[in-house]
Amino acid sequence: MSTRNEHSWSLSFGPGLVFALSVIGPGDLVSNTVVGATFGYALIWGLLLTILFRYTWLNTSAKYVLATGESLLAGFARLGKGLVWILLACVVLIRHFSNLYKFVLMGSTAHLLLPLPMERSATIWSLLLVFAGFGLMFWGGYRTIERYFKFLVALMGGTLVAATVLSHPKPLEILHGALIPSIPGARGLYSSALVLTSLVGMEAGSLTNVSYSYFMHQKGWRNLSFLRHQRSDLFLSVCCLFLMGALLQITAAGTLHPLGISPEGPEQLVQVFTRTLGVAGKIIFGFGLLATAFAGYVGTTTGYALIATDICRNLLPRFGLGALAARGGNELKRDPVYRGWILFWCFSPLYVLLLPAKPVWLVLGASALMVLLIPVLALALMCLTNDAKRMGQFRNGWFSNTVLILLIAVAVYLTCKNVLEWGSRLSRGFQ
Repeated sequence: MSTRNEHSWSLSFGPGLVFALSVIGPGDLVSNTVVGATFGYALIWGLLLTILFRYTWLNTSAKYVLATGESLLAGFARLGKGLVWILLACVVLIRHFSNLYKFVLMGSTAHLLLPLPMERSATIWSLLLVFAGFGLMFWGGYRTIERYFKFLVALMGGTLVAATVLSHPKPLEILHGALIPSIPGARGLYSSALVLTSLVGMEAGSLTNVSYSYFMHQKGWRNLSFLRHQRSDLFLSVCCLFLMGALLQITAAGTLHPLGISPEGPEQLVQVFTRTLGVAGKIIFGFGLLATAFAGYVGTTTGYALIATDICRNLLPRFGLGALAARGGNELKRDPVYRGWILFWCFSPLYVLLLPAKPVWLVLGASALMVLLIPVLALALMCLTNDAKRMGQFRNGWFSNTVLILLIAVAVYLTCKNVLEWGSRLSRGFQ
């Protein structure tokens, strides 16, 4: 009986959990902590809104892949190959620049938790973790990563529950903040409208959303017979995303909000919670930050490698589809194109460890580029999934279209805001 239950669990879940840990990055930790520290429990409902956006996006894209039997990138190519080439360029740049910051963050956090008795301890930790992640992706492949991520989700969830209990939460106020929407006034540097908009942009839509359908493909879910499994898997995924975000907000509301403390960066999280929760805070949030950075490095690099491999195999004649089809099986871990992208994204950013100053502006630029892609990809997804001829009874309904339109509107607002902010910075730089 136990073997049957384990097989059922393995069949029904996996891609969503890998995706969940891939997208929970240091920015998510900071944004949710800032929300709780600034507004207490009042904006937990906003996290539910972001989960609705993300669930709709992912479920719509998964439905397209299962109904048509082709990848999401192949669908985008139907709208114009130019869109796919732009996407490939953004995939290459965003993954490279994002890994710059993750490499530094992994090393500095590991050094904080367990300093090595030697010079450049943080750099050595960075190299060890980069090579460990490389081994998981290059030789282990998706199935190994899925097994590892299931364990990591449980471990991270347990540590966040422990932190929440230590913060002495107030259940009635939590329920009020989750079920009764309210817009509190501006407090400190942050207005509630700005925080909500940033939270939606951070949590709901990013280029990484495309990777979920590729994790499904690696799992072997390739037609409508897996639709029930996919929906259960995605529901569990967004529940994990909501739970982790909510626990962060609740912990920050119970510990930082009364003191008026609001961290401005991921590195400050461990210091702040060490002051408020003692050694337990250092261990819980030090480990949480390290696990988040490592899982994001492995998960997103794998997802982006699958996306880039699909583009190369479908759009570049010299690579073709023959070599890929001949391999058979559900994984691409032995595909030379996939392995080439893994090698590039694991080792090309290592120069950042030699720089005296860290190129934070590159990370900011990559984030801005990611936000810029949201309305383009969401609009393309709407075009594909409203095609009655190809989707049949699985075409979008009014609810999915409405949610995607709202997400596009928020993304356009964020794009304009980023353009104005960067324009202001450039103008000040020339003065």
